[in-house]
Amino acid sequence: MKAKQTGKTLLAVAALAILSGCTRIPTGSIGVQQHFDGTIDSASVSPGMYLSLVDSYLPIDTTMTRAGVHNLQPKDANGVPLKNVHVVITFRLDPSKVAAFYVKTKELDPEPNGLYITGLKILQESVIPYAVQLATEKSDLATISAHLGDYAETIRQVSVNRLNQLYPDNPFIIQSVTVPNFELPESIQRQVNAKAGYLAELQTIEAQKQVVEQKQMLLQEQATVSANALAQAAHATGLSVEQVIAWERVAALKALAGSKTGATVMVLDK
Repeated sequence: MKAKQTGKTLLAVAALAILSGCTRIPTGSIGVQQHFDGTIDSASVSPGMYLSLVDSYLPIDTTMTRAGVHNLQPKDANGVPLKNVHVVITFRLDPSKVAAFYVKTKELDPEPNGLYITGLKILQESVIPYAVQLATEKSDLATISAHLGDYAETIRQVSVNRLNQLYPDNPFIIQSVTVPNFELPESIQRQVNAKAGYLAELQTIEAQKQVVEQKQMLLQEQATVSANALAQAAHATGLSVEQVIAWERVAALKALAGSKTGATVMVLDK
């Protein structure tokens, strides 16, 4: 009886040792195998459970990741610096290229979920600052401010080209780049504000001009209608236009006098 219990205990200990010596590579990640002698296998492993009593496995995240780069100060085509440029990059890693990239760079960064990501510092500290400066110096601040989407796309394209130049097996697939914030130098900001105020004043003047023109057109249309009405009245009554106007004045005076006194008033036309 004791022998059976001892056998079960040994099996349990062995199972526990095996389980404790296993590494789980979750879905959305790949495993990079590091041998006991420190060498790294250039071929990655798929998600699953792997025995790691001798060799170890690093679970590297290949899902969509968002990273930010802050406080960049690139200069535009005129040498004027932007301040506090904030860039956000959304990317994922090509699983087939991750292991070879890690072998070359040895750059690994832990994530809060227990996984690792490779190349993040390379992206944040080298590639993106370079791309932002190159994209900025191709234009001026006014154009960048008016076309932030184009500016961000240029940063993305330059980043991709830079990565391909540095690493033939570039694993980064950059989906998008956004520039949610940057600050203009104070002197440039004053110029921008002044220009904006000037443009706003021009728009106000143009709007007022259009109102005046519309009023003039309305008066012309009213005059045309009145002239046509007088001509028709003269034709219908056989009177001259001047006589029709005189009778209209008489009628208007009678109506005005009647409204003031409340009595019937006769107005003679001499």
